[in-house]
Amino acid sequence: MRLRLLSSVIAVLIMAAASSSSAVEGSGSEEAQNLLARAVAYLEKEGPAKAFCAFNDPKGPFHSGELYVFAVSMDGLMFANSAAPSLVGTSFRDTRDAAGQPIGQNIMEIAMSQGEGSLDYMWLNRVNNKVEKKRSFIKRVEGFALGTGYYTR
Repeated sequence: MRLRLLSSVIAVLIMAAASSSSAVEGSGSEEAQNLLARAVAYLEKEGPAKAFCAFNDPKGPFHSGELYVFAVSMDGLMFANSAAPSLVGTSFRDTRDAAGQPIGQNIMEIAMSQGEGSLDYMWLNRVNNKVEKKRSFIKRVEGFALGTGYYTR
């Protein structure tokens, strides 16, 4: 009887942890997609120069914890990334993730061929300084690939 009760409690705890994990991932996904939609609207309304200033502000409305907007031109130049300002102005075309995946090329390909999409890769989470699995949503806007992503852990 005790073993059956213990097994039931463990099963309930496992299910609760799994649903909690899914809720967190779903929430991160929704927040990232909402941030991208806001960034797209802002860039379309205000133009690239003003938008990139806002996107590069780590205390601004386009950066919240692990969520931030990045912008890459179709020739591969990074224009915005408030989490890693040192990347701004550099070529992102040949950038690879921690697993060796050519994410710069993949992001640009998604933007050019599909107009929008998502990409999974391994990236440094600058909040906790750990390499983690990340999913980014990409959308082509005015000759740029705009993106936001969340860590799926």
